[in-house]
Amino acid sequence: MRKKDMNIRVGLCGAVHPNMPGDDRKVYRRVVSSMEKLQKEMGFELVALQKPVLSEADGQKAREFFDEGSVDITLIFNASLPFGRIILPLARVNSCLGLWSVPEPTKSGVLQLNSFCGLNMLGSIIAHYLNEHDIPFKWFYDYPESKLFRERFSITLRAIRAIKALRLSRIGQVGGLANGFENMYTDERVLEKKYGTYIQTRHTVEDIVQRAKSYDSNAVQQELEHMLGEAEWVKERVTSDAMEKSVRVSLALLDFARDNDYNALAISCWPKFQEVYGVAVCGAMSRLNEAGIVAPCEADIAGAINMLMFNAMNGGVAAFMDLVALDEEDRSVNFWHCGVTCTSWADERGARWDAHFNIGAYEGKKWVGDGVVADLALKQEKITVCTMDNNFDNLFILTGDVMPDKEGYFGGSGWVNNLEMGGSDITIHDLINTISVGRVNHHYPMAVGDLRAELMEFANWKGLKVLDVIPYQPYMQKPPVQ
Repeated sequence: MRKKDMNIRVGLCGAVHPNMPGDDRKVYRRVVSSMEKLQKEMGFELVALQKPVLSEADGQKAREFFDEGSVDITLIFNASLPFGRIILPLARVNSCLGLWSVPEPTKSGVLQLNSFCGLNMLGSIIAHYLNEHDIPFKWFYDYPESKLFRERFSITLRAIRAIKALRLSRIGQVGGLANGFENMYTDERVLEKKYGTYIQTRHTVEDIVQRAKSYDSNAVQQELEHMLGEAEWVKERVTSDAMEKSVRVSLALLDFARDNDYNALAISCWPKFQEVYGVAVCGAMSRLNEAGIVAPCEADIAGAINMLMFNAMNGGVAAFMDLVALDEEDRSVNFWHCGVTCTSWADERGARWDAHFNIGAYEGKKWVGDGVVADLALKQEKITVCTMDNNFDNLFILTGDVMPDKEGYFGGSGWVNNLEMGGSDITIHDLINTISVGRVNHHYPMAVGDLRAELMEFANWKGLKVLDVIPYQPYMQKPPVQ
């Protein structure tokens, strides 16, 4: 997926009344000018119709214009009360849809624009006359300089960027789903239909190992130097042979992804890599994530989708976690994984290239781990956790704060408190109940920042359900109806 393909194109047309007293055409010109200035700041490309829309035929031409321009969202700006039939063709534009109005220029006397009534009318036509088409839309209000418009529009841009990222993404699955992780089984046909994402499942671990073995010593040495610039090598536990294999796998995965134009690799990280190459590949996957190529563990396709969404929304690199411990004393939970978290998530102590904690063997009484992991404590950040079910149509969303002074587990780990679901505090018992009764999958992609609004908007555009808190009860509960 090329970065230029990720430009968000915003279509804009003005709808006007033939004879309202106010200067609606001037209002529309002001809005076009403001949006032209805003596009660089907010990172979108404006595709604006300069001539206002007056008739149903104008609406059809506008729809064709925006479809030909491949816009990602079409904004219908009600400069005044428009002719209602303009929306009949325009509502079926091949993009997301926004209906927009502005305040009246006066508060008494002759009504100048009737702009909000236009938004109200077009929205109700979509809802009641075009109801069989089930067309979602978002309302916008006030001028582009206003706080209200900018807040709503910025969330929309981030949500649509995630939608577009999934449509353009290419995922390569390397090896099969980790044995015993049947809850992560997915149907690539469902994924393609839901989001347009391409996935190829025919790649093998042997393909990557063959590549890994092919690099000459100079290439390996150069990459090792890069790797040591990212984290400390714990030499008393990680052998030179393990470090070299990790470097080779890292090179192989990066080159494999680039050669196949994949922006995500769902990798069967165990046990095949250990059987074929005798190495845990967590450290190599950590570096893949750091390079912007999403790499969830255990060949989890739904996890890859979540991480791609997160990266598109905040421009960062998502982490991939299990929820492994809960502390009722301070209402915190620990998110952890064995060593795939990228080094930019590390706190001020930095990251270490260390041995795996449970892939390896005891030599006498000494544990000797195979391969290399990224061992780090998560830095203090507001975080959002989101996991999607393997039918790609239900979301679990949790927010919290990484605690700076509470020691976690070996691997990538962090304790998180101030837990919220749906914008409200959630107790540990309610969280356990929600996860268990709600049948939430056990992998938890994580992003920096509070992205709840963006995820909720993404869910509404794509027709997903978001799991609500299921309050704790002492009796067995059935899962909510999906």
